[in-house]
Order: sequence, then C-alpha cells, then structure tokens
Amino acid sequence: MASLLQLQAALPTDWQQEGLCRASDSVVFFPPAHFEHKPEREAREAKAKAICARCPVRVECLDWALTTREPHGVWGGYSESERKQILLGKRKAG
Repeated sequence: MASLLQLQAALPTDWQQEGLCRASDSVVFFPPAHFEHKPEREAREAKAKAICARCPVRVECLDWALTTREPHGVWGGYSESERKQILLGKRKAG
C-alpha cells in the first residue's frame, strides 16, 4: 500500500496555480494556533468558503483534500468536519 507521501507525490497539483486562495491570506483557510471560539471559526470559514465558491479549481481542490485525507483547513469549500462527513458517507456507501 502506498504511503500518504507517495500518494501526494503521485497526484497532479498543477491546478493549485489557479486557486483563488493563492491571492488570499492563508489565515482565512486554516485555524489559528490559539483557541478559536465558534463564532470566530464560523466567520473565518464563511470567508474561505466564499472565496472557494468562485474558484475555478474548487472540484480539483476538494478531490485532492479527500484523496489525501487533508486534516486541516478549508479545501474546495469544505471544512475539516464537512470533509470527514463526506468520507464517512463514502465508506458507508462503498
């Protein structure tokens, strides 16, 4: 079985150059190192998701995050907990 690093290396990443997140501060997409209250997290994630909603590579981004089991941040318009729910749904269906 391939390791996560081998899997990440094998996946195409050229789509990342077109991501609208590249023009934004990464703190919008990732939680801070300190405790973040729920309203702060929800506001931060809403900003990130608004950027993702306009992004031309949103589908590729989400696919990459799901495939690599990215544990942090908003990817493809979905938070960590939302991606976990997607993956749980795929396991139940598969």
